[in-house]
Amino acid sequence: MENKSLEIVDRQNAFKLPQKIDRHLIGLFSVLVIIMIVMSFASEHFFTSINLLNVLQQASFVMILAFGMTFVLSTGGIDLSVGSTVGISGGMTAWLLAQEVNIAIAIIAALVVGIIIGVVNGLIITKLRISPFIATLAMMIILRGILYVWTEAVPFRGYMHSNFDFFGQGRILGIQFPVIIAIVLLIGLLLLYRRMQFGRHVLALGSSEESVRLSGIKVDKVTIKVYALSGLTAAIAGILLASRLTTVHPEMGKGYELEAIAAAIIGGTLLSGGKGTLIGTALGAFLLFIIKNAMNLKNVDPYWETIVVGLIILLAVAVPIVTNLFNRKKVEKAEA
Repeated sequence: MENKSLEIVDRQNAFKLPQKIDRHLIGLFSVLVIIMIVMSFASEHFFTSINLLNVLQQASFVMILAFGMTFVLSTGGIDLSVGSTVGISGGMTAWLLAQEVNIAIAIIAALVVGIIIGVVNGLIITKLRISPFIATLAMMIILRGILYVWTEAVPFRGYMHSNFDFFGQGRILGIQFPVIIAIVLLIGLLLLYRRMQFGRHVLALGSSEESVRLSGIKVDKVTIKVYALSGLTAAIAGILLASRLTTVHPEMGKGYELEAIAAAIIGGTLLSGGKGTLIGTALGAFLLFIIKNAMNLKNVDPYWETIVVGLIILLAVAVPIVTNLFNRKKVEKAEA
């Protein structure tokens, strides 16, 4: 009976447009516009197509990572291993290209590695019942250690051939290829997240795992798929970054997991699960790098970037909590 009810709801919502725009997205977009207007007066170099496209390109790597992270966070999980997966996947591509392996095979191999890492994360979480935080933290450390052993702490070089540089540095109609990949992924994953059964199962899982289980949905299968998707997006970012940087060092991708989580949270995805927005994630990533760019143009010490990002995350998490608390008290007062 519950299965049937869920199927009916799924069919009703399959092509249903949202009745109202998320207020968080409106607020986020407003903040972004205000910062851009202020910076256009503060620096003559800010509001130029060259600068904004460069910011978008820098943000695209974290943006791609954050798309996968949005799915993970929507289930109530977390994936701390994506930064190390970026390094391993980029290293795999670089190493194979250095061995003069066909570029298509090198890229496919890196994508498969990312998916396998994600699947292993999912299996550890679902079958061994280890918390996502611990499981992915351990995977992060293991992968980073493997990368150090593999490279012997010496960056991979000499792999930039077969037009591989196009993936990280090429342009189509003046737009950098990583930006195009981020846009294509956003559109594809947005359809998956909002218009397909898998996306609805992900959101339902984050809202109430027990209800989803009672509905007959295979929770473990959905969880494994989500972490596999996170591994895949990390691998894509790793390949693009390896092409962009022209070298793969053992520290590549380090700290990216935190920026991906930050972008998703700033965008409106709840750490507790059940709510996420890929458009918000894209805006969150762009906002992070707009702020970094603004600070660079004003010659602010780079170390302050970390402090500012931390404060933004704290604010992004605190505002919904304070708002809900205020609304709850307002309702209670009205009922009284």
